[in-house]
Amino acid sequence: MATSFQTDVRPLFRDRDISCMAGYGILLSDYAYMSNPAGDDTYPDHAHAQNVLCHLRPNACTPRMPMNGPYWSDAQLALFAQWMQEGYAP
Repeated sequence: MATSFQTDVRPLFRDRDISCMAGYGILLSDYAYMSNPAGDDTYPDHAHAQNVLCHLRPNACTPRMPMNGPYWSDAQLALFAQWMQEGYAP
């Protein structure tokens, strides 16, 4: 069964993380935002999801998310990456 945003990825984000990051214009709970295929200067496509994943991974981007931890487990990171690899299903 394919990984989906609503069932698998969205529940990984805590309400406080969603609220905090919304203040920076990062809409962690918004499927359209997270699956947006547009790129930016760093990523040629899906820049929002790729930037979020980078900040979730250890030693990748700073600051690391979630701010002040607890940080995501390897399994949670793998699930988020799997959702991306499988095509950003809703």
